[in-house]
Amino acid sequence: MSEQGHPSLQDILDAFERLAERVAASHRSRLDPFVSVSLRRACEELRRFIPGLETPPDAEAARFLARAAYAALEDNDAREALARSLRGLSFAPHHPGLFFVAASACFEFGAVEDAVRLLRHTLWIHPGHAAARRDLDALSAYLQERWNAPGVGTPEEAAMLAEHAPFDPELAFDYIGDEHDLPPQAAREDDAEELPWDEDEDRAA
Repeated sequence: MSEQGHPSLQDILDAFERLAERVAASHRSRLDPFVSVSLRRACEELRRFIPGLETPPDAEAARFLARAAYAALEDNDAREALARSLRGLSFAPHHPGLFFVAASACFEFGAVEDAVRLLRHTLWIHPGHAAARRDLDALSAYLQERWNAPGVGTPEEAAMLAEHAPFDPELAFDYIGDEHDLPPQAAREDDAEELPWDEDEDRAA
């Protein structure tokens, strides 16, 4: 871990790789809470690093995995799409297309809040990402309608529950050892004229 308890960029890359392996090995029909909270932490920590300031470890591998992840999503395989997205982020942690496909996979898993978080991070990296903006607007409206329904708690109450969830806050970032010892264990873009993982081709991964 780097100074002040924050993970280094390499720590985050390693975390994405471990999460990719975890997702690929899982057979759950819902998103693993460990993965969910780890992704939230990753988005928070990545905001300490300016996109484009450092050369990604392997931008070409990241682009290949973005295409592979989108292909898996097109085949209705959200698990494989998320695993490939996370693997790609271990090669280029500021690749907006990978975050977008990860958000779409989370939506397919029924993890709407995680999808919203990842879409917001996509737009933090690339404010002009049209597909992410469109999906975020649609999901935000959906969540607002859901939280306004009778008998449903407020978003603030949900955030408080998530904040006190019984998971180690360090999660994938501080884990050292055999990945197999980890504790047990995601809006499709069907009508896009331009594949969303290509929207960043003129930007640094």
